[in-house]
Amino acid sequence: MDVGIVGSGIFGIAAALELQGRGQQVTLFERGKIPYEKASSTDTSKTIRRLYGDNATYVALVERAAPKWQAWQERLGDEFYFHTGQIQIERNFRPGRRIYESWQFLQSRSELELLSPGEASARFPQFRYEDGDTVVADSWGGYLASGKAVEGLAKLARADGVVIREETPVLAVEDGASGVRLVLDGESPRFDRVVVAAGVWLTRLVPSIGRQIRPTFQEMAFFAPRDPGSFALETMPVWGVCPEDEGWYGHPLRPEGLVKVANDLRGPVVDPDVERHATPAFVAAAQEFVARRIPGLASEKVMGTRACLYENTPDRHFVIDWLPSSQRVLVAGGGSGHGFKFGGSIGEVIADALEEKANSLGDLFRIGRRFLEHESS
Repeated sequence: MDVGIVGSGIFGIAAALELQGRGQQVTLFERGKIPYEKASSTDTSKTIRRLYGDNATYVALVERAAPKWQAWQERLGDEFYFHTGQIQIERNFRPGRRIYESWQFLQSRSELELLSPGEASARFPQFRYEDGDTVVADSWGGYLASGKAVEGLAKLARADGVVIREETPVLAVEDGASGVRLVLDGESPRFDRVVVAAGVWLTRLVPSIGRQIRPTFQEMAFFAPRDPGSFALETMPVWGVCPEDEGWYGHPLRPEGLVKVANDLRGPVVDPDVERHATPAFVAAAQEFVARRIPGLASEKVMGTRACLYENTPDRHFVIDWLPSSQRVLVAGGGSGHGFKFGGSIGEVIADALEEKANSLGDLFRIGRRFLEHESS
């Protein structure tokens, strides 16, 4: 079967590797160079975590993804998967909150701990803890150097026989009686089936689904600590502070000597081609946050900023399903700001959907009435 894949973010590249490994003939189209600087999957780093409340699908998928990430890293002989551990600082640790539900769901895992502010301060002195804080520590967690990982996976895909066409924007996807036609600038190749994994550009390529996807503007800042040892991979975990209320999170010292501080609360809805520059208001908010919670960064300058886009579905679950009224065009996207970590397992879910094989881990991502219900509300 000849399969075209539109988009080389993590959903597209993972699907290409999986389908090519199953004997399909795969051609991957990317609008820019890989890793594309405006893609949601690029960024500098993405958290890999399993604190997903009581959602068994996401926990199973991320636990399956981790060994695949490790295997890809070993095959490439490079380093992009950093096993730092993770802590979540929660002020409202009670039933109904995601971190509390995560603790309830995962507490049988030996890597998970519940810490008081005093215990957390002794272990992780980089942070200032407040009265009423509860800290959930999961030594399983870490982060992925996302842009570097996508670049490496593209090398593996080429080595496995995937045809990759960079700087080749797909202008339209047309499903017809003789196959699916991808409209490019000057040509229109046909495929038996197509996976549209175009991230925020789903809004344009598959408007029947894309009109329900909201690209939001997400910002981050990078600090250079004077005491880098306190923020090194060996001493500082991936972290989050009150994820449902404040949304701050970050990663330890990167190889270039910078600490990432970002916010996961949804930003304003924007055009997919918006410039990716953080705002002065965000920089001021990040500085205020570190002054309150990360004293070792309080007097440090912001050495760089960046913005990326999330492609948010109404329920923030992914979409992996046939385009309505089609059995040739599969939509794979709606990462909603948390999709990258699943790169090691999501390719199998996408490939099974394309090959019409049962996979219970893909049931959550079927379209069903998810978009119809939001459209009518």
